[in-house]
Amino acid sequence: MQICKSPKETEEIAMEVAENVIDGGVVYLYGDLGSGKTVFAKGMAKKFGIDDFSVKSPTFNYIRRYGNFYHIDLYRLEEVDELLEHEIRELMSEEKNTIVIEWADKLGGSKFPDGIKVRMEYMGENERGVEVT
Repeated sequence: MQICKSPKETEEIAMEVAENVIDGGVVYLYGDLGSGKTVFAKGMAKKFGIDDFSVKSPTFNYIRRYGNFYHIDLYRLEEVDELLEHEIRELMSEEKNTIVIEWADKLGGSKFPDGIKVRMEYMGENERGVEVT
């Protein structure tokens, strides 16, 4: 697990991960509230040339699209319903799409494609743990 001492360090790791999905793929983000998942998504978006200020946590809109970059935030859901699951699977079926999913644990037992798993941990006011597998 890498320890990040600032949002900038978290974004730098995210930009490295983005290199692996620049032509399409899925990144699943796991971690408690305040662990840095949205900062990580912003870092990835930066690598795609997306203004980091335009990437907001899509708490009321579960999916935000920026070209072929999709930011999905499942925070407000207890579980993913069939309709949202179908929509996510449809996005994943397009090979050129890059999809970042916050609160990926809410996908439940559904089988989704393999992707990069990022576990994040709040370790203190200025420290976050990031583990990429």
